[in-house]
Amino acid sequence: MGRKTTGTRTEREAVKRYLQQYHAAKQKKRILEERRRTLSADLRGPSTPAYRATPSSRPVHPDGAGAVVFQIAEVEERIEAQQAEMAQAVQNVMDLIDLLPVGSTERTVVEMRHIDCKPWEQIARAVYMSRSAVFNYYNAALDMLARNEQSGKLMGDFKPRNRGPENRPR
Repeated sequence: MGRKTTGTRTEREAVKRYLQQYHAAKQKKRILEERRRTLSADLRGPSTPAYRATPSSRPVHPDGAGAVVFQIAEVEERIEAQQAEMAQAVQNVMDLIDLLPVGSTERTVVEMRHIDCKPWEQIARAVYMSRSAVFNYYNAALDMLARNEQSGKLMGDFKPRNRGPENRPR
């Protein structure tokens, strides 16, 4: 197993970021679905008590349940858009993985990691290897993809969402 990885760290990181786009899209969809569940629970729950002994100095819910319904509708639209983004991301990832040799351990490891979104421990168990051996195959796959001319064309102008301070939601 004396494989030596030869791709530069920057090339390898670029390939890795590209491969991670499906997992990132999937996570964002989960967050949106959780937001929808929370809003739906807020809508189902009692918004104000049936009887108050003293009047309130501020409105309890100025927009009421109607605002929550609109928020849910907006979240559902975002979920649909995210599903389309996920479909595109998985297609992009599969196109890149197709550049690896069919049936190779490198390809299996990358598919399990970036399409099936499995943790390293599960991958190691599935391919009957240690985690370090799995990492070696994974890094070898990244190097193969980094050196492949077609991968550069596929990755093109891909820019992962930057989470720097200037791009964080406010």
